[in-house]
Parts: sequence; C-alpha cells; structure tokens
Amino acid sequence: MKVLLVSPALRNMDVYQVRARGCMPPLNLMYMAAVLERAGHAVRILDLYAEGLSDAEFLARAREFGPELAGFATYTASFDMAAAGARLLKKEFPGLKTAAGGIHASYLPAQCLRGGDFDCAVVGEGETTMLELAGALAAGKNIEGVAGLVLLKDGKPFATPQRALIEDLDSLPEPAYHLINLSNYYLGITRAVSTAPAASVLTMRGCPYQCTFCSHHYGYGGRIRKRSPRLVVAEMKKLYDQYGAREFQFEDPSFTCDPGHVKEICRLILESGMKISWNCNVRANTASEELFAAMEAAGCRRALLGVESGSQEMLDRMKKGITLDAVRKTMALARRHRMRVNAAFILGTPGETEETARQTNAFARELDPDYVMFSVYIPSPGGELFDGLAAEGRLDLDKVYGADYITVYSEREPMVEMSAVPAKKLLRLMEEYTRGFYLRPAYVFKRLRTLLLPGEISRVAWGVALIFSHQFRRLRDRLAGKGQDENSWTY
Repeated sequence: MKVLLVSPALRNMDVYQVRARGCMPPLNLMYMAAVLERAGHAVRILDLYAEGLSDAEFLARAREFGPELAGFATYTASFDMAAAGARLLKKEFPGLKTAAGGIHASYLPAQCLRGGDFDCAVVGEGETTMLELAGALAAGKNIEGVAGLVLLKDGKPFATPQRALIEDLDSLPEPAYHLINLSNYYLGITRAVSTAPAASVLTMRGCPYQCTFCSHHYGYGGRIRKRSPRLVVAEMKKLYDQYGAREFQFEDPSFTCDPGHVKEICRLILESGMKISWNCNVRANTASEELFAAMEAAGCRRALLGVESGSQEMLDRMKKGITLDAVRKTMALARRHRMRVNAAFILGTPGETEETARQTNAFARELDPDYVMFSVYIPSPGGELFDGLAAEGRLDLDKVYGADYITVYSEREPMVEMSAVPAKKLLRLMEEYTRGFYLRPAYVFKRLRTLLLPGEISRVAWGVALIFSHQFRRLRDRLAGKGQDENSWTY
C-alpha cells in the first residue's frame, strides 16, 4: 500500500518565531515510515512546515506518489492546518483514507473527527497501529479490528481496544532519514552551536514527572522506556558518517531523568570518535558534577532548563519536583562545564500573583542564563490543568487548536484566565521581563564578547528581531494605514 505521511505547516507563526523555535526532523513520522517500509509498504514523507509548500505544490507532490492512505501528525497549534491538508487530499483522491495521529489526536480524538476530514484518529504510539491499519485497508478488512483507533460509527466516536505501549524500543528500526532532506532542518537560535547540519535523536519515551502544566506523561503512567545506549550512538554515528550531521538535539522531554543512562551514552559518544556538539533538556533535581562532566566531555554545549517560576510556592503548586536552590546549583554546574543555558519560565498558572511573577523575573536575573524565555501559559491538552478546566466546562474543546498554542514569545491572550493576574497584564509582563533581561548592559556586553563565534551574529540578530517583532508589526500596520490602537495586540 502507498502511505503518505504529512507533517502540517504552522502558518500562524511569523518568521522571527519560526527561527526561534527551529525546525527539526519529524521523528514521529520517520519511525512510522521505517516500520511501514520494513513491512513492504511504499512510503513518502511530506514536511509542509520544513519545505514551505503551497497547497498547489503539496497536491502536485501527492499526485506524483498517488497515496492510498494518508497519515497526518497533529499538534494543537497546527491542527487546523492538518485538517485542511486532509481535506485537500480527500477531494483530490476519492476513496483515500486519512488518519490523524500524534499529540492532538491522542488527546482529543472525537474533536479531530468532527469535521469529516479524518476517517480515524490514531491514539498513542502510532507505529504498530498504522502498520495494522495499512494492512487491514490493503486486505479490504474492517478497520474496527485494529487496536488504538477512534473512528465514527453511526455518527458517534467509537474506540477500538486500547493499544499497548511498545515495550522494547530497540525492536523499532532507525528513523527513515532517507525520506527527508536534512538540509531543510535547523536548530532554534538558543540551541545551535554552529551552522553545521543538525539531526534529532530520541533515547527514551515517556516522562516520570507529573508537572500539572505539561502533557508529556500522557499515556505512559509516569513510566519510561529506554533505548539501548549502544543503538542510540550507532544511529548518531550513521547520521555523522552518511548525512554529515555535526550537531544533535536529544528530543527527550527529560533527558537527564536517568543519569546512568545519559553517562553511558556519553561514554559511547567519546568511544565513537565523533567530533560533535549537542543540546538537551536538563532537570535541576538530577544535575550533578559527575553527570555534567560526562556531558561536557561528550559534546554537550546547550541545555534547556525548565525553571518555570522563581516562587517555590508556585513550583510546588505545579508539582515540578525541584527547588530554587537546586536550580541555582544546576546553573553553576552548567557554567563550570561550558554549557549555555536557556532557562524557561511560565507566567499565569493557578496561584500566580503579581508578586510571584515579580519573583520569577528577579530569579531569572539572579540566575543570569545565556537565554531566557518567558511564556504566558496556555493549557496543554492532556495535562492536569487542561483536564481540570475541561471538566469545569471552561474550555470549548472544539476550539482548542491554532494560534492560541503558539508558545514562542506569543502575543496572543490566553484563552482562559487561571490566575489573579489579568491576561493583558500577563502579556505586558512577558514583554517587559523579556526586554528587561536582554537589554541589561551586563548582558549586552556578555553577548558582544561572543560575536566572533560561528553563527553568533546571525543568532543575536534573529533574537533581537524576535524581541522587537511586536513593534515591527505595529509600525508596518501604521505605515499600511491600518490604524491599530496603540494599546491593541496584533497577531
């Protein structure tokens, strides 16, 4: 069977937000493609976000292949784009079956099916489900016998038996890198070390933590499953030798949650002889001298540290599982081991006050990371806060998608207020804290000292553009005669 796998565009982000976010290979689709190819199916991947294809170009590429089944990765921020793509394909190819998979489809399958653009939703890990779905369709069988699906039956959502998790991740083939053009991808401005080709690697699935604002633990019951460090590094070596990758991003949401696993990966990277740099997410409660020394030796140069708040009370409310002192120690370790840190903070979760927000700003300045990211919180489908709001009827689940879920310096008001600080005030604080951090003379001088490093001038320029992009758009609108009110927020 011919299976087309599509990563949708994200057209609600401006160019500055795109550069800040980066664009990395769609590992979810690449794993699925590898499994399908191993079983003899013909597979193509179209990454509309990375390639910037118009609708006409998308359809032209699809016609060249002639798909019989199309699977769309769904993310909350781009679900409307995925649905539009499925609609185009169904008009072009009568009889084509479409499936929605990924984060959004797993959390909100019934909502995914309501528009009629998707014939089914794949819930949870999709490799085995898509393989069985393709097999059933090729054999003309009823897909109600495929576990892990939600489909419409008599006009109502019908769930097939739940799909068990893949216990042995080593049984999966390597992602199908041969189906993408690696040159289309690049790291975000706070993750890149150089301008060298970059690739993504996953070392485990699941997350053992229960942060109320996050949905990474969805479907895993807090349980993680790890890949063999030997296979992880073998995959990196293949990307290094055959595709020229010199930078890597570990996509695990909590890469350092098992320090022993990380240290073994680092040992094998050193043993491989690869000369690389890489970035990852780190947890303040797992940082140690031994761990960071191993990471530095193996090439770790960038780290994202989810701090979230400068108030211990707020961290406890979020069930973050870290302390402010642990964050301070982690920052000190990162500096000692030559890692640049992007510290991420959230404004507006339940319990937030102007005082706790002020504490967050003060803590960010105290830590003085290389990069800082303040975001106004948007409820993530599948997270504890989201589920609570949905149960209270404070969210319209049919409208949970699109520009509301752009999180990189978004200027859009949150869809629901959860704290004592009004939405408009949260946006003003986000902008005030961001500019205040980056425009400090000490910070500016620190950045100027690094401008001769490869690619640093470009990263600084894009960062400045992101910080001031709101003003650029307001100026553009005024010049175009749109007459925006000076207190309005443009999107």
